[in-house]
Amino acid sequence: MSKTQEDIPKPSWARIAGFACYQGFVYAAFYLGTNHQMQLGPFSVERAELLLTLAFMVAAFIGERLAPDVAERALSRSGTLAAFAAFMSAGAAISAAPGTTAAEVAAEGLLIGAPMALTLMAWGKTLGANPPRLAATEIFAATGIAAACCFALWFAQEEIGLALRCVLPFAGVAFMEIARHEQSGATSETMHPTPIKPARARTLSARMLAGALIFGLAAGFVETYRSDPGSLSTPTLPYAMFIVALFCGGVLETLRTSGERDTFSASYRIAFTLMLAGFLFAPVLVNVDITGDAIVLAGYLGLCAAFASLFCASAQLEGTSCALAFAQGFAVLYGGEALGIILANGLDAMNSLNTTPYAAMATAGLAMVCAYVFLFTERDFSALSRVVDAAVDNTEDVKKAIAQAAALSARETEVLSLALRGRTNERIAQELFIAKSTADTHLRRIYSKCGVHSRQELLDLAEKTAANLRSRE
Repeated sequence: MSKTQEDIPKPSWARIAGFACYQGFVYAAFYLGTNHQMQLGPFSVERAELLLTLAFMVAAFIGERLAPDVAERALSRSGTLAAFAAFMSAGAAISAAPGTTAAEVAAEGLLIGAPMALTLMAWGKTLGANPPRLAATEIFAATGIAAACCFALWFAQEEIGLALRCVLPFAGVAFMEIARHEQSGATSETMHPTPIKPARARTLSARMLAGALIFGLAAGFVETYRSDPGSLSTPTLPYAMFIVALFCGGVLETLRTSGERDTFSASYRIAFTLMLAGFLFAPVLVNVDITGDAIVLAGYLGLCAAFASLFCASAQLEGTSCALAFAQGFAVLYGGEALGIILANGLDAMNSLNTTPYAAMATAGLAMVCAYVFLFTERDFSALSRVVDAAVDNTEDVKKAIAQAAALSARETEVLSLALRGRTNERIAQELFIAKSTADTHLRRIYSKCGVHSRQELLDLAEKTAANLRSRE
């Protein structure tokens, strides 16, 4: 059922700006540096700085899974997040130092990787407190802005670029605090989607993680062959960022369109097509500025944004913490990317022929197709998208069902609608242009007619009503 303009939640510019700062730092840390080669005995490992950063990120994600309560408390403290930002900034400064040694590369990976993973989980907690479609809008908007900023950073002077990279973590944390203040000021109680059946949730989650692992693996293969040791890690980065910005703009237009369905599957399909096109045309575009690996990178970053949106949606539908969903999902995604770098380095060591990169690209592309066709398919994405729409867009139906059952007046129905969307009594009074005491009176009458005694009991009633409506479909 379509919503009125007033019913559509509004994105928070603080969340968008803050997550854009975080994403911008990630892109700079991953793709704006130098391809460092590390010697491990008889073997040489290319993109060692990215491999170590990913490894420390995965370790931090696993730590969150092992001690979720400790991590939850840490992610809620402003001082802890500021410390993470300081570590990330220090790691960025090390990465820019000339003649980086193996020890400095390892220190860079630790200082950037672990805090970046924990900050990502904090963003999962912040973004996941909102309806899935709103979270998706903010994620894609932030990703597009980050890509545009990274495009500009490429052409900036080295000193200016480094200064901005060191500032981004602090700016991101500052915006996160503003966003959290906005959320706490609005309400701490909102109506959440009804969780889907556990068996179905586990099946979708397992297929999603299997697909994420393969996509990460394919991206890791490309990372190893994108550049030579000692040169820029991503020489075609401006083209990739430009494509990502266009991709996010297209997804946002889809999200904005009234009555649009299957937005998650649409973003998944477009990002997958981008990656696949990059793999297919890599040999053809070898002498062209916009090379195949740039298109693969753009598609992969689009998939990362799509998966982030999906992690928010699946967490709410399963009734779990979004920070925990981010930790699990990105551990698999980034773990797959790290594994791809390791395997590509191994293949490169065994075969020095010039055909190795193209063989690896072909293998990675084939694995991606298999993941799309047999693991987490577009049908799965589409099914989850429909579940999200049904869970989130049924507030109007729930309101009408409760109003009819309790014989609420027209004004009481208006107050009920705002209460179910998490408005405080003060906000209800402001939006309906009535006194707060009048809003309080309407809510007391609603409680009495519905047989409840508090806002939380009213929300519980709404979720039970939503479940009953769903069972009749």
